[in-house]
Amino acid sequence: MRRRHRDKTHGPSTPATPDAIAITARETATLVEILEHAHARISELSDADGETVADASGSTLIPLLYARAGLASLQGLNHIPLLVGEIGLLEAAVINLESYEGNEVVLCAGYELLNHCAHRKKNAYPLRYVHGVMAFADEDEDTTSGPATPSLT
Repeated sequence: MRRRHRDKTHGPSTPATPDAIAITARETATLVEILEHAHARISELSDADGETVADASGSTLIPLLYARAGLASLQGLNHIPLLVGEIGLLEAAVINLESYEGNEVVLCAGYELLNHCAHRKKNAYPLRYVHGVMAFADEDEDTTSGPATPSLT
C-alpha cells in the first residue's frame, strides 16, 4: 500500500511587505496634530490606562512618522509613507475626537485627511527599509548625505 504524499508548494515563509500611500510633510504634521489632540482629549476625559489611550488616539504612530519624515527629508523627497493599515489609526482618532469633545478645526482636518487617504488607497506603493525606517521601494537608494547603505571600505 502506497502512502499518498501531499504536494508542498509552499516555499519558505517571508513576511509580506505592506503597501503605503504617500502623504506630504504638511499632511504628516496635520496627522501628528490630530493624533496628539486625540491623545490629550482622551487622557483628560477618560480613566483608561496609558496603553489604551495610546491605542485609541493612534499616538503610537507619531515616532514612526517622525522617523519616516526625517528619512524623506534626508533623501530630498516631499512624500512620506503611511501604511494603508495605519489609516485606521487616523480614523479611530477622529471618531474618538467626536466622542471626547475634540476641537472642531482639528476634527475637520481629520475628516479632510481621511478623505485624501481614502482616494490614495487605490495607488498604494511597495515599501523597503532603510536603516530600519520605511521608505518607498521605488525611491533612489542614495540620500543627500551619501548612499543609504553604509560602506565599510
